[in-house]
Amino acid sequence: MNNESDFKTPSDMTHQKKRFGNVMIVGLGMIGGSFAKALKERGLATLYGVDRRNGEVALGVSTGVIDYPAELSADYVAKMDVIILATPVRAMESVLSDLKPLLSSTTLLTDVGSTKGSVVEAARRVFGEVPTHFIPSHPIAGAEKSGVLAANSLLFEKHMAIVTPLPDSDPVLLDCLHRLWKAVGADVVSMDVEHHDHVLASSSHLPHLLAYTLVDALASSERSQDIFKFAAGGFRDFTRIASSDPVMWRDVFMANKEATLATLDHFTDRLADMRTAIEQGDGASMFGVFTRAKSARDHFLRLLELRTIGSIEEVRSVSVTVLPASAIKGKISLLGDKSLSHKAITMASLSQGVSNIKNIDLTGDVRVTVQAFRDMGVVIEEIATDQLRVHGVGLQGLKAPIAPINVHQSRDSLHLLIPVLAGQQFPVTVTAEGELLSQSMKELFDLARKMGGQLESSVTDCLPVYLSPGTPSDVSIRLETGSERLRMAALLAALYSPYEGVLEVLEPCLSHSEVLLRQFGADIRETNSGFHIFSKPLTGADFILSGDVSKTAWLVLLAALSPGSDLVIQNACLGAVSSGYLEFLQSIGANISLNPLNGDEVYEGSVEGGFAELKAFTLLPAQTYRLREELPLLCVAAAYAKGESKIQGISALPYYDEDRVLSLVDALNHMKVACRYQSGDLIIEGGVPQGGEVDCVGDDRLALAMLALGVRSKASTKVNDCQKLLEEFNGLEHVAKQLGFHCSVA
Repeated sequence: MNNESDFKTPSDMTHQKKRFGNVMIVGLGMIGGSFAKALKERGLATLYGVDRRNGEVALGVSTGVIDYPAELSADYVAKMDVIILATPVRAMESVLSDLKPLLSSTTLLTDVGSTKGSVVEAARRVFGEVPTHFIPSHPIAGAEKSGVLAANSLLFEKHMAIVTPLPDSDPVLLDCLHRLWKAVGADVVSMDVEHHDHVLASSSHLPHLLAYTLVDALASSERSQDIFKFAAGGFRDFTRIASSDPVMWRDVFMANKEATLATLDHFTDRLADMRTAIEQGDGASMFGVFTRAKSARDHFLRLLELRTIGSIEEVRSVSVTVLPASAIKGKISLLGDKSLSHKAITMASLSQGVSNIKNIDLTGDVRVTVQAFRDMGVVIEEIATDQLRVHGVGLQGLKAPIAPINVHQSRDSLHLLIPVLAGQQFPVTVTAEGELLSQSMKELFDLARKMGGQLESSVTDCLPVYLSPGTPSDVSIRLETGSERLRMAALLAALYSPYEGVLEVLEPCLSHSEVLLRQFGADIRETNSGFHIFSKPLTGADFILSGDVSKTAWLVLLAALSPGSDLVIQNACLGAVSSGYLEFLQSIGANISLNPLNGDEVYEGSVEGGFAELKAFTLLPAQTYRLREELPLLCVAAAYAKGESKIQGISALPYYDEDRVLSLVDALNHMKVACRYQSGDLIIEGGVPQGGEVDCVGDDRLALAMLALGVRSKASTKVNDCQKLLEEFNGLEHVAKQLGFHCSVA
């Protein structure tokens, strides 16, 4: 093939010795050529090329892909530090046979084939056993073009390269192979041979088979000309890979026969199910498949994005400016309460039958709960911007998600999902983002443990957590805190008791959670200390959610602080906590009237509010704890009240509630409101805030309080870092304009 005099020995190149020495590429196609070009351009090796097509070798030298032509002879092979087999997989055995008498045990031998089992078997047939210096690998990269002219030195950048070592592989050479792939820009992972072939059969081989078969089927149909004439981008994108090298893919399917057939059988079964759904007009089944598929593909795209551009997230600086002298006037119905929205979606998903939920708030982290249940097979249709139709699957009808469940920064989603997942029959990983990753979830995780679930986490009782099912048992739970989230989680845990669950709570009065569960048919019976929950399937329900509690609390306070106000909220949620806050405002002089509707089991009614001068007050520790969700608003009330107010027991609150209050204290000081924090108590001297620029540190509840602080201040108030507020309250500007609250978003 070439003259022996063409070979440049290492002694001739001592001053040019590269990091990976002499590297031989056997097969100068697109993959082999790209690998050679990537090493050569980075100055990492001296490249030698071998190919049965002499023209490809000549092109490789002339285009700078390789340094020298070579052949499979003792003089060449003996001088190589690395040999890379980039031939078709069916040619591997022949090439290995040629190399067998020539190889040194110190030469790293690897391949780039897309099947590994057939290559390993070929090596066993040739050598009797797989040599320790032969370590298979496979880059997950490629294109439809072929030949050395298609070589791309950046082909492997931010793509995966799979190394498939065997038990006896030389560890030094294995480390060298990892470094070799990393040096050309690949993200390197290890995988056993059998697992590799099944994964690739699903992710690469089957899509190629489908693309080839679809194009062939359509091309041979009577309408083929019109089909191709009118086919659009979707057809082009789906069938793009049918332009790949047919010879190579024939060899791949013959080499990876068993794994491909297993994957094809699974797909054929699912395709038959889809045909049945279409035939029977089963829209729910079709929608479920499409929803799960979209979720899975979105997950894939997120992983791909992280690999290609990294996890840099754009941070938008959003501020809201309040002008003083607003008057809050008008009648309004609010979107459904956020907490109720999370709960309603959860209960509807776990019910048998279809639920229609109206006036639901689908903004902010409610989407996290929706996506989690979609990922686990629940069909959730968005009928309108504030209406869902949920096709429930029953308490234990969820399916294992394709990826870990990510609750992002949603505490509500986390508290609802942990007990639900503990009641399923599949293991799952739950993760989060931001602060939730560093916070102890012991109380919540203990509920899952009482249900029989097994939890594993790298940091004790912190996320991410791996949750696997155990043997279900009747749970008896005593809550030591008044957390509404934990109470709902405990109720869900009790629902999974085989016969009866017992829940003891600090405040045995009925809450939104029990009322909502009863609407879905749950058998909940009150006791002196809490509730007994008897095992019973939930059933689908149709209902309208009442207005958001936190927005009601905020608007009522704005009206109380703004002269000339006349506010009516027509669909207020009047549960124990929300009514407790409103009743407390009444007790310090606020002009508020509550008009509940139908009895104890329907927590809805209208709230009317207007201006009144507020009196200073003292909150005892028990009151502070009970009203902790609305404490920032009560601090604002104290800032405008006549006299000195005292809020006791702040240091005994959960740390995130305490942090929220302390952040507001900084804003009060900045706006010249006299206040001091000592020994866990906050003292605030009422007056008129100065105004100015404050930061809500990305907390939506804190942002609402700061906006209220500026409603009657001496100068305008600018609240920074309000992105989360606008996500959770995306109708803020519309509501403000409707009611006469002077604010603007920048």
